Amino acid sequence: MEFLDLSVKLLMLLTIVFTPVYCVYKSYSYLKLYLISASLISLAIISGAYWPHFYTGMRLDLLGYDPLGFSECERLKKVAPEMREIATQLYWSNMGVGWPLKALIWMVILLPYPSIVWLFKFSYRKLMNKFCAKNT
Repeated sequence: MEFLDLSVKLLMLLTIVFTPVYCVYKSYSYLKLYLISASLISLAIISGAYWPHFYTGMRLDLLGYDPLGFSECERLKKVAPEMREIATQLYWSNMGVGWPLKALIWMVILLPYPSIVWLFKFSYRKLMNKFCAKNT
C-alpha cells in the first residue's frame, strides 16, 4: 500500500515539474506551452489533493471501519482490536481543510510555474544571442 501511495505522489510531482520543461525543450509557443502545461498541472494538482483523502478512505474500508456509525463503538465494530487505534487516527486525519481548498491553494501557487520556465528560456536565448554576436 505504501508503495502505491509513494508512486502516485512521485508521478504527480514529475508531471508538475517536467511538463513545462518538456514543452520549452520542444520550442512550443508561449500559448501552446501554457495551455498544455496548465491543463496537465491542474489535473495533477487536483489528483494530488484528492489522493490522500481517497487513500485514507480506501485504507479505512480495508480495515473494516464504518464511517456512517453514530458512535465510535459502531464505527469500530468490524475492525480488528489491534487495528482500532490506527483506524481512529486515519478517520480523524481526514478532518480539517478539505481537498478542494488544498487544490485551489496549490493552483494559485503553481500555475505561474510554466511562465517562469518560459521566461528562463527567453532570457537564456537572449543572453546566448548577445554573447554569440560579440564573439563573431
